[in-house]
Amino acid sequence: MNTEEPIWDEEKLKRRYLKASKLLFLFTVLYSLWIALVIMGVFFLQLGNKWAVLTIGQWILSAIILISVVIALEIIFLLHNTLLRKKHLQPEQPKQLVYLQGKRVHSYTIPVDAKGGIFSKTFIMIDETRVVNLRYQMIPPNDLWGQKQ
Repeated sequence: MNTEEPIWDEEKLKRRYLKASKLLFLFTVLYSLWIALVIMGVFFLQLGNKWAVLTIGQWILSAIILISVVIALEIIFLLHNTLLRKKHLQPEQPKQLVYLQGKRVHSYTIPVDAKGGIFSKTFIMIDETRVVNLRYQMIPPNDLWGQKQ
């Protein structure tokens, strides 16, 4: 039950990163077009430095700072997403091998990760070296002791 929540949060976070990346890219493109317009106005149309409020050097410096911030944010988004994916895909710690009468026991619980309650156990021999232990939850713990408050 709890394993589904982080996966959902990762997907929600991934969608947020994608949306933020799109907005940052759009803003950077629009800002770059504005800088190009300012440069053309100053150099080609001879409109002067003061029509765009800031000087051309200040506009170019602000564009450099904006693009640097956007690149840094994109790298952070990418690294965070990659680290979450690696954490999610890391192999789990190997469980202790269980042997019964010299045969390796593979245990399966139905429903998965059920704890508490009453279980039935069925052992099925696969071959001379392996046995399957099927554990079925017959009565959940809430049915035994009532709802927890």
